[in-house]
Amino acid sequence: MQSEGGRAAAEVGKGIALAAVCTLAMVLIFALFIKLFSIGSSVIVPVNQVIKVLAIFLGCFFCLKPGKTALKGALCGLGAAIVTYFIFAAIAGAISFGWGTVLDFLFGALAGGISGAIRSLVRSGR
Repeated sequence: MQSEGGRAAAEVGKGIALAAVCTLAMVLIFALFIKLFSIGSSVIVPVNQVIKVLAIFLGCFFCLKPGKTALKGALCGLGAAIVTYFIFAAIAGAISFGWGTVLDFLFGALAGGISGAIRSLVRSGR
């Protein structure tokens, strides 16, 4: 039988994996839309942020169980931001780490914390 900490870590791990897969899928679909409809480059960064938040929300919503969901969500969001950063850095062939990256990680943690709290409220029926 797993301990409570082990179950929480498994939930967070599943949430990170789901968020990373969703992010990759949505970014690929968005890249297709950019190619097909000649979308300007000014919308890429905001849409990517929306994609990240949506993916983190999906990861938290479907993988976290009740109990400290805001904390688990924050860990899930932070982990998803870190994993997707390294995946896209590997695809680009270069890692450039700066304050923007740190802010992106913090944004992921914040989005995950809020998503976890929403998950808790939805599950409790409030």
